[in-house]
Amino acid sequence: MTEAEELALLEGRAIGPALEAAAAALTGSLIQWSLSGIHHRPGAGVTGIYAIRCEVSGEILNGFLCVTTRPVPGTFARSVRLHGPEGLPLLAWSHPNDPLLPDLDWACDARSVGPELFGVPAATLTTFGYRPMRRAVLRAEGAGETRFLKVLPRGRAAALYERHRLLLDAGIPVPQPAESPRRDVLVTRQASGTPLAQRLLEDGATGFEPEVVVDLLERLPRAVCDLPARRPWSAGVHRYAGAATAVLPDQSERIKTLASRVEYGIRAAPAGPVVPTHGDFYEGNLLVDGGSITAVLDLDGLGPGHLIDDLACFLAHLAMLPCVDERYTAVPAALARFQRVFEERVDPTALRARAAGVSLTLVAGARNSGRNQAGGGWREGALQRLLVAENFLGPGRGPGPAAG
Repeated sequence: MTEAEELALLEGRAIGPALEAAAAALTGSLIQWSLSGIHHRPGAGVTGIYAIRCEVSGEILNGFLCVTTRPVPGTFARSVRLHGPEGLPLLAWSHPNDPLLPDLDWACDARSVGPELFGVPAATLTTFGYRPMRRAVLRAEGAGETRFLKVLPRGRAAALYERHRLLLDAGIPVPQPAESPRRDVLVTRQASGTPLAQRLLEDGATGFEPEVVVDLLERLPRAVCDLPARRPWSAGVHRYAGAATAVLPDQSERIKTLASRVEYGIRAAPAGPVVPTHGDFYEGNLLVDGGSITAVLDLDGLGPGHLIDDLACFLAHLAMLPCVDERYTAVPAALARFQRVFEERVDPTALRARAAGVSLTLVAGARNSGRNQAGGGWREGALQRLLVAENFLGPGRGPGPAAG
């Protein structure tokens, strides 16, 4: 099956028999189900999250089932392997028994988290995000304190803890890591500040200067370059173009042209020296107070790279905000302000090409979001995101043979 066909399967009614079989093996007799979310990673399968209602020993229970087309080797006690149409291998589990996040069930259990983190019978838990088989983030509250729990695949929490310590020791503001009762859960204390996304929503972050962003990135300690390198988002442009085509098949030529122009621009313009980088730098990972950054979040991608890629990632996500929520009316002016400053620090042509590449990686995500909050369905949201990517290159001035 192609990725487009896998998407269609997990979004449509044809997945019903597989859900019935999974529910029978894992929970109970399936009464009702509905699609709650789709997670599509180019080249790494599609995962559907389904809200279900089951009958178990005469009792009606609500919950969630997850089904993935991703090939996952190994044996997992609380999951079941199935086959979909055309013999497509599927792996299913009931949330929170994620096969690759072994401590997610603990992090989702208020009566386990409460005593172990706060010494109270139960914590108050709020899920901030769940990417099946990759990570989950929850907020836990108890005894007047707040902690954030980041649940990761086996063995990765310790490395992330060390990244936090590395930046703290260098004077970079990041959340303070705390002792964790589970080896695959990073626990951090609550950091001060307001999400930059909120400031952008309110007034385009007036008073928060773009130079502050560049300064923070240039203060990352040199030891970051000793960490494993991760390819920048724009480097996988053709893989993400395939994902965009899977959700917008009628725009395939347009997407192919854009990907070629991005690739040409990345090859043709200098990236600059290798320096310490964040790796996934955008407004959602920054807390601010007035004109200062008070916390940098999500350090998984920390490592050697190019300043231009962190700046391009910031611009691409910033430009996408009006596609997500129509209330971001001040973002276009903010985008122009940040882009103008960034282009004084790095090669402008290279920056636009990389920002277009990062934007292209976000097109398929419109489908993950379901309905587009800025109006219309996910398809309209995907088209808006594609236009954002094209706008970074612009007709007649972007790099590549197609630019005219």
